[in-house]
Amino acid sequence: MTDFLSPRRQHPLGVLILSAQFLWRFGQQAWPLLIGASFSDNAFHKILIGGAVFLALSAVYALIYYLRFAYHVSGDALIVEKGVLRRERLQVPFERIQTIQLFQGPIQQAFRLTGLKVDTAGSAGSELQLVAIRKEEASALQALLRQRSTEAQPQTGGESAVESGVDAGPAEGVDGAATVPLQSTVETASPESDVTKRELVSLSLGGLLKVGLSQNHLRNAFAGFALVSYGIGNRPEMITSWAESLPPFLAPLVGLAFVLLILPSMVLFLVSGVVFSLVTAVLKYYRLESSIGREGLHIDMGLLRRNTFQVPFERIHVTIWRSNWIRRKLGFETLEVRQAQAQSSSQGGLRVMLPAMEPQHKAILEGELYPDLEAGIPVMQVSPVRRLRWLLWLAALAPLVWVWTFMSVAAAAVFSALWVAFTGWTTAERFASLRMAVHADTVVIEKGWFWQRRILLRLAQIQGVEWERIILLERRAIGHLVFHTAAGPRRFNYIRRTQGDAIRSWAMNQHHAQSRRA
Repeated sequence: MTDFLSPRRQHPLGVLILSAQFLWRFGQQAWPLLIGASFSDNAFHKILIGGAVFLALSAVYALIYYLRFAYHVSGDALIVEKGVLRRERLQVPFERIQTIQLFQGPIQQAFRLTGLKVDTAGSAGSELQLVAIRKEEASALQALLRQRSTEAQPQTGGESAVESGVDAGPAEGVDGAATVPLQSTVETASPESDVTKRELVSLSLGGLLKVGLSQNHLRNAFAGFALVSYGIGNRPEMITSWAESLPPFLAPLVGLAFVLLILPSMVLFLVSGVVFSLVTAVLKYYRLESSIGREGLHIDMGLLRRNTFQVPFERIHVTIWRSNWIRRKLGFETLEVRQAQAQSSSQGGLRVMLPAMEPQHKAILEGELYPDLEAGIPVMQVSPVRRLRWLLWLAALAPLVWVWTFMSVAAAAVFSALWVAFTGWTTAERFASLRMAVHADTVVIEKGWFWQRRILLRLAQIQGVEWERIILLERRAIGHLVFHTAAGPRRFNYIRRTQGDAIRSWAMNQHHAQSRRA
């Protein structure tokens, strides 16, 4: 067994990987200087000399960083000593560890090495990142930290987390909540529970193709268009000189060619979005393998950067099922798993995306995480007040002001009639898609019509439930309900105060019941 009690260094090839990382960070920060240097005299020689100097400095800095970096495991914490100009000794208590992730970039894969990253609750970024250790050592360290982290977790549900500054409302049950039999989600989702390993998604080449085709192509196309536009915009004098060099009789022909190429350009624009989506899917999800077992959710994926996630069930705070029209036609959804976020972060903690989840995969995962959903009958169901329907429609009609300003009366009238009908239908569908169901230990929030989201929260992990008032609708007792979790807040808008109080009381009652059972 590998000894982690004494201080250890990374593999010597870590110097090469660290040098590459420092160069990449420099490129991210210094690209404006490189662009400015490209317009000066002897630009190529200046960039070449500057790059060589920084390459040498990066190599020296990486070597010193490597020699002054050490880590080991003590009785109750992970100890990291690092720093070049300023030395740091970082202690990471086992109970704060949220995720131990393995990853392999191109250099690690070429030399059969592995990186390891440790994320904790309550701090932004990673507490520890090793870039070059052997895969056997990384797996042993991952297993050791996961075991120590599980043993260090408190056995109670943590009533103090509920009694924070959030307005939690009354704790007594409503509608016989105290007599409803409860299921201990924490016990069911424990890594020590008797769960055999079961396979989830395993993507083949055809699966990768389906995942790529179901992405947001317009967003990817605009990203590529912005990149091309940025490159062209930095060379205005080149375009101007080219246009001025054209013979006079060619200028009208070039202008006509640009007009005729508008439709093919739009087609090329959409095709580029699809190609970009396919390439992104291959880079992110190549050879994706996923399963669940005693230790939680296991995911292994990636081409240039190979990521391995091991997410314990009790560390999953929010799950989000995402689908669009294409995914529903192909019969799958994308799962987003969120863990605890840093206190200073607004990104929602670690996000793991698992695509191509078919109905049988969904049933297996929800059966482990949310066993109370198998009953199928929620305790309460809530929809927004009807007023939201008209607010959505009114907001969708705002562009008509621009139409009546710049169009003729006849054209504006025709366009307005079509727009009113279209937005009336879409906002009605969108309003009908908003609903929330409260089960014995799970809250299910559904949003979206074309792009659908299904958000699941466990009441045992909720830190507080807040009633958020709306000043303009306070007289009508209408507001928003906010569920505070370690992975960030989740809200359901425009419901009546009586419904919000009932849900808040039920949630707090169930949370305290789970704490007493634990």
